[in-house]
Amino acid sequence: MPKQVIDREGLVSQAYAIASRDGISALSVRKVASACGIAVGSVYGYFPTKADLTAAVLTRFFEENLSEELCVVRPGERFTSYVRRFREALSSARAEMSVDWFTEMRRLPSAEHAALDAVRAPMLAHIERGLARVLDADEAVDSSRLVGPMSPEPLCRYVLRALFSSLAEGSDCETLITLLDAALYAPEFATDKEPVR
Repeated sequence: MPKQVIDREGLVSQAYAIASRDGISALSVRKVASACGIAVGSVYGYFPTKADLTAAVLTRFFEENLSEELCVVRPGERFTSYVRRFREALSSARAEMSVDWFTEMRRLPSAEHAALDAVRAPMLAHIERGLARVLDADEAVDSSRLVGPMSPEPLCRYVLRALFSSLAEGSDCETLITLLDAALYAPEFATDKEPVR
């Protein structure tokens, strides 16, 4: 008989394991209750709706796959090098998944999509602020170019969305990196040419 788990973190861990194995769209309160050896109502005591449970699982996903190390601004690191490193970290996390969470997230029902948006919005805002810090710390960036639609906030938002789009499509980011090199750096500094996969 499965071990009884009735605390919130235990429920999230079981739900995360189910979603990792079967996909987030296959997650159900009944499966979590069964895996924990408890009544369905016990799960609802912690998560009043399936969307709440989904939100908790998605929060765990983002916590486990977007490491704190990516939030660190490395002295002397170019913005484009950071973008490349961030994209590679996302790509590696995706490659290690037994289920493609990015595809699964797009398949969620509308109520759970709202839960995803509620979880994702603060995470994306946090990442955008991190991108802006890296951009600000990059001494090679020609700051006179950071105006209008190229000012830090809209630029970082665009870069982040482009990174996630490329990941979802399975395409590389070489065009993005090349455009960033051309847009941000004087020709003598536009040398970040490693290929991005």
